[in-house]
Amino acid sequence: MDLTKDYPRSPREQLDGIMILPRAIDKARAQLEGKLGEYIYFGCHLNRTLFSTLGVTEDEFLQTVRSSPDDEGVLEWIQEFVRPERDKIEAMNRRLLNDGPQKPEEQKYFKDELDRIDPGNDHIKTWPDLIDLEEGRLPKESATAT
Repeated sequence: MDLTKDYPRSPREQLDGIMILPRAIDKARAQLEGKLGEYIYFGCHLNRTLFSTLGVTEDEFLQTVRSSPDDEGVLEWIQEFVRPERDKIEAMNRRLLNDGPQKPEEQKYFKDELDRIDPGNDHIKTWPDLIDLEEGRLPKESATAT
């Protein structure tokens, strides 16, 4: 996966009902290939949320991606060895859908990024929305304004 040329999958995309998982796999593959570009794998807020819910470390996940030829291999590892509780996955998914900046410094960063991506847009409130807007999965208000 070359994230210097492509975007990882949306934070909303799911694998076996687990949000962030496909995106984390994309970023792990790019990390392993040295092609992360502007993205981060280690220390990523969304990855940490996923890994915490699964009860795995960044390194364990990375090693699993390294030894898995595809998404199904990663999913098999999760199902066989991690066995996450469905209620925890569903709670994480709900949290992620509503995950917006909380602290003043996060709010400032969020607003600055939103203004850089789509000046005047006041509809974007969550990190997944901001990511999808920046990566072109949501239309910019400035492009739809008449």
